[in-house]
Amino acid sequence: MNSEREDHRGAPDPASNEALVEKYDAISYAAQSNPDSHPDRLATVASLHGLSVPEIATCRVLEVGCSDGANLLPMAASLPAASFVGCELSPAATALARTGATELGLENVTLIEGDLREFPDALGPFDFVIAHGVYSWVPAPVRDALFALAAKKLSRNGLMFVSYNVYPGCHVRQAAWEMLRHHIAGINDARGRLDAARTLATAIAEGGISQDPTDALLRRELARIARQTDSSIYHDDLAVPNDPVYFHRFAAHAAQHGLRFISEARLFNSSSFGLVPSMQRLVSGLGRVEREQYLDFACLRRYRQSVLCREEAAEVLALTPERATLMHAAASHSLLGAVQRSKPLFNPARSPMIATDQKQLHTALERLVAVAPRALPAAELELLVNGPASSVHAQRSFAALLVDACFADELQLSLAPPQIAEIASDRPLASAAARWQARRGTKLTNLWHEAMEIPDAPVRALLALLDGTRDRPALDAAAGSTLGVSDPVERRRRIDGYVRQFGRLGFLIH
Repeated sequence: MNSEREDHRGAPDPASNEALVEKYDAISYAAQSNPDSHPDRLATVASLHGLSVPEIATCRVLEVGCSDGANLLPMAASLPAASFVGCELSPAATALARTGATELGLENVTLIEGDLREFPDALGPFDFVIAHGVYSWVPAPVRDALFALAAKKLSRNGLMFVSYNVYPGCHVRQAAWEMLRHHIAGINDARGRLDAARTLATAIAEGGISQDPTDALLRRELARIARQTDSSIYHDDLAVPNDPVYFHRFAAHAAQHGLRFISEARLFNSSSFGLVPSMQRLVSGLGRVEREQYLDFACLRRYRQSVLCREEAAEVLALTPERATLMHAAASHSLLGAVQRSKPLFNPARSPMIATDQKQLHTALERLVAVAPRALPAAELELLVNGPASSVHAQRSFAALLVDACFADELQLSLAPPQIAEIASDRPLASAAARWQARRGTKLTNLWHEAMEIPDAPVRALLALLDGTRDRPALDAAAGSTLGVSDPVERRRRIDGYVRQFGRLGFLIH
């Protein structure tokens, strides 16, 4: 991104390195952990599609556009035997990432400030390359360089994660973007651009004269933008460049660099569950790439998170359900949300293939809900469902059932799940990354690498104390005064309740 071009007014090209750095310095990017980019998620998806995958515990990870390390550092803290390299253009963001790595005592992290096109040849190969929030938001030459870097640096069985905006859903978004960009064209300061964009989005969203009922789609999009955070509006809706792409063109671009699409990082997003029967029949006979494109058409998709591999590593790329027998399963957010709303444990209408094995699935999902957020070995679930004398055929059928449930978003599968304690011990222990984050902001990363919003400062202060050395009386002595409760019995009750909630949210280590 070293362009020297200038626009017609003599201002620096908005896609130049200088402009991009200035943009991120003007309005800080609210980075957070992304569980879909975690090496375990990527390896699980690839393994289920028949590929050999890197060893997660000792893997080498490169994150391009790592920002302040919000995604990279918690991964590095949870995988101490693995190594992590972050590449970031913004000096300010890189400095924050370096500070975080130092304060967390992470010796397995290397941070590089600079253009990805100047990435050091000496570093690599990498088992995982992560590019979250990069592909659509950089100029075309840098998109080429991103794939060229992955093609050069990925190990033989390495995997790449790429997030990007897509059509057809982004056509509506793009109409909103163009109106907002026109409105702010004469405003130079970042805060003024944000305020003006939010004002216009709010005004149009409120309604008025329309020529066609379909105009409501655009009004809803502008209403959504008006509710977004400053970071989201400035670095996505107002971002230049921001280039959505049709999926088939993305896949072709990757193929030019010897990279092949495997699946979406969330398997549900590569499934046809929930489509009307006519659409399911239409996509059933299509090839992998064309099928994904028609899924985008069917759901009007606007955003993707894709998993890629080397072309030579994907000689046989086919769903292999029996791999699930060696994995672990955990209740999905969708399932836990359904339970909280007193809905059925699974949805046969969305999961027609699962409906034939309702009793087996019900038993398995009940067990996963009971131990959530912990994961259980698939073999343990299979023993619970089929008993100790189950046949090989029964085991394979159960593995297929788990995979179908994963595609239906009822559970998530994992090769190397975190060691979570769903029940707090006498001396509860939260992850080092979450304790560190609790002292600095409201977004905390749990052991599933999910970003959790904890707005209450006293509650975060309590979590920061969970280093495994304090029992309940010690926690009361250290944090009780900040809870604003004078009665000691009530204060202990609240501390117990908060600690139990930390367990349910996946912060406590077994």
